[in-house]
Amino acid sequence: MTARRTQLALALQLAALAVLVWALLGGSWLDPRSQPRMLVLVDRSQSLPSEDVDQAVAALARAARAAGSGAPQLIEFAGRVAASSAAGSESAAGLEPTATNIEAALQAALAVHAQAPLASVVVVSDGHENAGDAARALLAAREARLPVRWVALGRPPPAARIDEVLAPDRARVGQRARLTVHVTRERDGQPVARPAGPPEPPLRVKATARAAGGQTQTVYSQVGATGAATVELDARASGAMIVDLALEETASGQIIHRMSDAAVVDIAPPAALLYVQGSNGPLAPSLLRGGWQLNVIPASRLTAQADALDGLQAVVLDDVAVADASPRFWTALAAAVNDRGLGLVVLGGERSFARGGYRGSTLESVLPVISEPAALDQPAAIVFAVDKSGSMGQGSGGVDRFQLAQRAVLETARGLSDRDALGLVVFDVAPRLLIPLGPALAGTAALARDWQTSPNGGTQLAPALELAISELERSPAARRMLVLVTDGFVDSAPMAELRARLTRSRIETIALAVGPNADVAALQRVVGTESGLVLRVDQAADLPGVMRSGLERRRARVERGSIAVQQVQPLPFAPPSLQDWPAIAAHLVTRPRPGAVVTVQNQRGEPVIAYHNAGRGRVVAITSGLGSWTPEWLAWREWPRLAGGLAGWASGAPFGGVGGVAGVGGNGGVGGAGGVGIVVSHNSDGLQVEVEVPTAPGTPETAGLSIAVDTPTTPGRLLALEHIAPGRVRAALPDGGPGLYTFIVSTAQGSHRQLFLRRQPAEDGTWGTSPAIARWRDAALISAWAPGDRTLQRADEGRPVDRWLVALALVLFLIGVVLDRTRLGPADIAPALRLWIAQALRLWRVRLASTAGAG
Repeated sequence: MTARRTQLALALQLAALAVLVWALLGGSWLDPRSQPRMLVLVDRSQSLPSEDVDQAVAALARAARAAGSGAPQLIEFAGRVAASSAAGSESAAGLEPTATNIEAALQAALAVHAQAPLASVVVVSDGHENAGDAARALLAAREARLPVRWVALGRPPPAARIDEVLAPDRARVGQRARLTVHVTRERDGQPVARPAGPPEPPLRVKATARAAGGQTQTVYSQVGATGAATVELDARASGAMIVDLALEETASGQIIHRMSDAAVVDIAPPAALLYVQGSNGPLAPSLLRGGWQLNVIPASRLTAQADALDGLQAVVLDDVAVADASPRFWTALAAAVNDRGLGLVVLGGERSFARGGYRGSTLESVLPVISEPAALDQPAAIVFAVDKSGSMGQGSGGVDRFQLAQRAVLETARGLSDRDALGLVVFDVAPRLLIPLGPALAGTAALARDWQTSPNGGTQLAPALELAISELERSPAARRMLVLVTDGFVDSAPMAELRARLTRSRIETIALAVGPNADVAALQRVVGTESGLVLRVDQAADLPGVMRSGLERRRARVERGSIAVQQVQPLPFAPPSLQDWPAIAAHLVTRPRPGAVVTVQNQRGEPVIAYHNAGRGRVVAITSGLGSWTPEWLAWREWPRLAGGLAGWASGAPFGGVGGVAGVGGNGGVGGAGGVGIVVSHNSDGLQVEVEVPTAPGTPETAGLSIAVDTPTTPGRLLALEHIAPGRVRAALPDGGPGLYTFIVSTAQGSHRQLFLRRQPAEDGTWGTSPAIARWRDAALISAWAPGDRTLQRADEGRPVDRWLVALALVLFLIGVVLDRTRLGPADIAPALRLWIAQALRLWRVRLASTAGAG
């Protein structure tokens, strides 16, 4: 009995030694740390042939089972990552097969590895990604000591594919945008020379254009013998028109190759211009003959256009006065220029600028020039003659016309300079000199006090005019001016004699006829037509504004004669310089607003053509007008380019000129107008835009230049500029993902828009394996998987010894010791041994269940 116990104890101790040696040699039992575990990431995007992927997964499963590891875990991915499953299970839904995000799949593998260590991860993919950053995730896997193996699969290239797309950068509504699509045929993955005849089988290009408003159009074009197809698309709506292309077999319609977001064309609105005629100038007929769409109206109908500005691209005011429209219209015009980018062209003439009441007006607030009320070398002596008869005090609706006349005189006097002289005569049946002609500043202070008179009695015009003329005749001022305010009930005054004396004394007269019953014709006979001006004031409330603008209009200085002009700055449109500018016959004297660009001036430096940006709008002022004051310009060889350039620049905001060629698939953009060059390109860090602006000598380079961009996710981002050369700047923009980018470049020449289409590489536009796989392999981030991969058969270096096998060896050894040192018989030991074996089997099953749950 003792010998048998000793033999059994020795057998148990030998078994313990064998189990320990097995554990030290890398054997595994229940310890999950020592068991090889493989996770397979399966790419289910459209760029991979599903049959080849299924065969690769089946091969991995067979290799895992042959190594005794059981079926590997699977995680399928595309644009999204599915939940893990066992090999052979059905594919998960919602993977977004039109995209590939390898980084997200590797992050899911790292999460599994953090819960229970993996022996390795095997990726089945072609490596083409259009979302995420796989290299970043591979670095994280290396830091986590998780080996990544790769099964590189890819589909063969198509027999033909779209190689290059040439598209116009811009077009206008109503035009046709022509695209040229170059097709390359391949054999064994290599381009083949184009044969002399058309391709076999016949191929066609299908172009689908998507407008900004959601409208679509589809056009087909056959691929010719040269391997190119010409596609013409109708520019139907303004905004970005994005074009998708597909290469098809003509007979079957089978798609061979797709190119989504292949190109973008910026469609500008039609050049709708409102042309307002205060005088009949030649610009409107010239533009109409040139094919421009004009709505020509007289200045008298301008007020009705206040609600019609939204449908316009530009407004041309040809010799228009502020009094031609209501304040509501001018407010609407200024808002449209500043806020919406409406273009504005203002042409000079007898009724414009200071002569048209622009000074201090809403219209002048958006102009690049300021109207000067008087020349500094021409001080004026001004006498105000105000009717205080009873009819002036009893207006319709209870309005006191005399009080309004007092306010009008005071407000007008406040606009005089310290070199001017001022006097005041009031009259009814007899005149009264309230303020003798003297310095304007002292006279203005006296006007602000009580006039110590009130309306009553009748009207005798002749004595009042005689008194006012006598005051002016004693003034040595270069200009003598009489401002007459009356309700127009003119008595039998000696009109011819009064007019002759006014002419002889060189007195310029402004008569304001107040009220609907004013005798305008009689007043016109008194003041004459050469040096006199009669203004009707139907509403007495308008009297202050009409008087002030009327005086400024008469005082406005007009340079006359043969005036030589010269160009000193580039024009805001192409070509930026014109040669041999002819002389002009007249222009209104103005001064440039700070920040405005004077491109043409006279020899004294006074503006003839000036422009600037008012808010978002482009505004140009031509103080000579384009008509009777510029007769030689109409026969000038550059007249068509000047007239068309002005209209195009103003109406083009913020699009710039029409023309240019964009790169393949929107991956490059070239644009600009008025000599401004804009180039947008893509690099590894994001997008880069370079802008070149022509500058004249002595002009600060890139003054006022800014670049803003609307990305697919963020509108109105202002970019930091880097000056890289004279007149040239560069700006960088981090990659904001695929989609449409809109760059707005603001310069002194105006605002210019450039579209850039950042394409997302399409799943159906890739084939073969990505070159990135080789780069990752060279960087030791991945290694190729082979069926004999040792990670399926043994643990990696540093894997711990199986704790369960060590525990089993210890238990067997202790049982042997106990059996050898005690006198218990087999009948006593057998129940305990059976209990221990049952307990061990139960723990084994629990551990297996928990391991399966973790997988």
